[in-house]
Amino acid sequence: MYPLEDGSFAPRNQWYVAAWSQEIKRSPLERVILDNPVVLYRTTDGKVAALAAFCPHRGFPLAKGDVIADDIECPYHGLRFGPDGACTLIPSQDVIPAACRLRAYPVAERWQWVWIWVGDPDLADEALIPDHFEARLTDPAYRNAGGNYFEVPGRYVLLHDNLLDLNHVPYLHKATFGGDGGGAVQIPEVVAKETTISCTFTQPAIDCPPFLSALFGYSGPVSRTYVSYFYAPCLHVIVDSISRLDPATGVTEQLGDLLHIHAVTPATATTAHYFQGEGQNFSHTEPCLSEAFRSSEMVRAALEEDVSATRFIEQSIAMNRGRLSEILLKADKAAVLGRRMLQALIDAEAPATR
Repeated sequence: MYPLEDGSFAPRNQWYVAAWSQEIKRSPLERVILDNPVVLYRTTDGKVAALAAFCPHRGFPLAKGDVIADDIECPYHGLRFGPDGACTLIPSQDVIPAACRLRAYPVAERWQWVWIWVGDPDLADEALIPDHFEARLTDPAYRNAGGNYFEVPGRYVLLHDNLLDLNHVPYLHKATFGGDGGGAVQIPEVVAKETTISCTFTQPAIDCPPFLSALFGYSGPVSRTYVSYFYAPCLHVIVDSISRLDPATGVTEQLGDLLHIHAVTPATATTAHYFQGEGQNFSHTEPCLSEAFRSSEMVRAALEEDVSATRFIEQSIAMNRGRLSEILLKADKAAVLGRRMLQALIDAEAPATR
């Protein structure tokens, strides 16, 4: 499926972010993950259960029901299912057929996320989840806040394209943080490994953007470097480093890092889930600036611009019978490598998973 090869959707034997931890409560939540409708809830001991979302009796959505002790109850005929997917009660009969059960999906909680595995459960090794300390999510030097969530009306690869190319910032985000010197227009330095990509954008001398001035209490020349890390197939972490600059000498003094945190999970062929958070490695004794930055109207508006871009391109693909004829630029290197990385993960799986 464009921009991947025909017949390809997404790698399945991988961990994806299903939800923010704070989203999963005792009341059930339904979410489609790689074309799998899943119902998520917490058991009495606080653990996350993830089950196929429809009752095997008549297909009624279980997210409309209640959680009773550790079981979820179908509100249509009262069948109950435990967190392992086994049916525990059929009110109208004593015998429970062996086939009356739900698929249970492996899950893991890391940082503020619930990760899910929808592929072969025998391959669900939690060691395959990206190292959260390495990604700075659990590094105590950083204070991070999550919580932004968007249902994206476009295929997931388009959002990966967006996050792997920061050259869109001064144009797409002109009305938010891109019009104040916050963008990066250049050919990035790109380093690709088997399942990771890093790309570096630098702005050696710019005026400090207003929203950064408010964070650092400084207005004047700065040097700014973005290093964007992609951990295939789901996670992006962008380290946004800002330094005070003396234009006369070229000497810089570190002001701090912002951390822009993104996770992209395929929902259906033409929709995706987008999870976003922020962090910083300064001002630890003050109210969490990352929380204020994450929840600011400007940040929310900028994220809406990215979601809108994905929606518009998805509409263009639909109008062009499922494909676009692209003219790729030198600055597209990281995005192209990201596509190839996803395709390689898909190709490494059995054809049936494509």
